[in-house]
Amino acid sequence: MPFYTRKQQSVLEFVAEYQRESGISPTLEEIGQHLGVTRVTAFQHVKSLTRKGAIRTSPLLSRSIEILDPDYRPESGVLPILGRIAAGSPIEAIEIREEFDPREFFPSGEGYYLLKVKGDSMIGDQIADGDLVLVEPGQTAADGDTVVAILPGGDATLKRLYREDGRFRLQPSNPTMKPIYTEDLEIRGVVRGVLRRY
Repeated sequence: MPFYTRKQQSVLEFVAEYQRESGISPTLEEIGQHLGVTRVTAFQHVKSLTRKGAIRTSPLLSRSIEILDPDYRPESGVLPILGRIAAGSPIEAIEIREEFDPREFFPSGEGYYLLKVKGDSMIGDQIADGDLVLVEPGQTAADGDTVVAILPGGDATLKRLYREDGRFRLQPSNPTMKPIYTEDLEIRGVVRGVLRRY
């Protein structure tokens, strides 16, 4: 087991508690605020913990800390699946004891991240204002994928991607909205799931 300084232990404990409470990792700014240090100092602690194998991060994302040390990992949060319920024709209620691990839906350690949706351009794909979308980071996508796209000028949007006649069509899933056509864009990731709170 690696040796951690008191500050490094504080970082691990804070990250684990933050993940338990919010489901995401804290930013370097939030770690610094918790420790009463600057963002640069927080980064140095995170870098030291990465070298010791206690955590893993993605350099391109701000909330990508994954705790590897089992002594500090948050509880798994496995939930029971108690059966099946009809959303169409009624079915016999049958109790089937299974388990659902949220980590299967929200992969960790691969750079996956969540974005909060603002607007209703993708409502036809059941992605509504206020939903969280699970994004697999990457710079490539197939036609028809729902992508996080950065337009010339820096604006970001969530749309279905299509390639047509040497340009890109970013298609909303809302009949009241028109597609966006552009010859240049940057793909930041592909949507792999949606989370909604009722």
